[in-house]
Amino acid sequence: ARQGSGSACRSLYGGFVAWRMGGLKEDWTDSLAEQVAPETHWPEIRALILVVSDAKKDTSSTSGMSTSVATSLLLAHRAKEVVPKRMEEIEKAWLAKDFSSFAKITMADSNQFHATCLDTYPPIFYMNDVSKSVIRIVHAYNAWAGEERAAYTFDAGPNAVLYTLDNYAVEVGALMLHFYPGDAGSGYVSAGGTDFVEKVKEFTLDASLLEAASRTGREPNAGDVKMMYYTKSGPGPQVLAKEEAIIDAVTGLNTYQKA
Repeated sequence: ARQGSGSACRSLYGGFVAWRMGGLKEDWTDSLAEQVAPETHWPEIRALILVVSDAKKDTSSTSGMSTSVATSLLLAHRAKEVVPKRMEEIEKAWLAKDFSSFAKITMADSNQFHATCLDTYPPIFYMNDVSKSVIRIVHAYNAWAGEERAAYTFDAGPNAVLYTLDNYAVEVGALMLHFYPGDAGSGYVSAGGTDFVEKVKEFTLDASLLEAASRTGREPNAGDVKMMYYTKSGPGPQVLAKEEAIIDAVTGLNTYQKA
């Protein structure tokens, strides 16, 4: 998996998975994925993914990281001094189901990753203004609530992944739908067959929350987010029976038929 994308190795397991750095072996076979906890450990965790852009990135993840390694002093410091400690802390938070600590570490690490992108020469800009507005709204929401109820993270791109707990998932979804509107009944929000969309549409946001979020300068504007996905932690790859497959094992062609 790492030959295609290093982080792809984490997708071979379900739940919370760590990518161990390795490097003690010459062939780097000790750089591998390890499941910290299965998806059943913290079933209340939810994720809302905001697709800000589905266009091809100006700078690919691989070339961007290569440039950062070659030019960013902050990246070297981050890899040596920051990441190992944060890995320990976030694993402890996940195992303890400590959402406040998990959220703070997640957001701080996302911010520092993008700081290394800016520290790269020439600088790399993965996030855009819509991405930054999501960050401001999440912080405004947490401040309004008096606790961390949501956390954002951005990888090498502008799309936001928001983590929350099932108790607040509908509220977070309604907040995002208010400031990044779309037709919730037309597939704009994909929720995997759950009743999440209906609950979001029926939810009434507190007026003081809307006021607090509006002070970030964000005004509702349709089209800034192309799609929202609501999901939760799941298992790793599953072996399907032949009759469940959508790829013909002989021809390699897609057999899926739309209704």
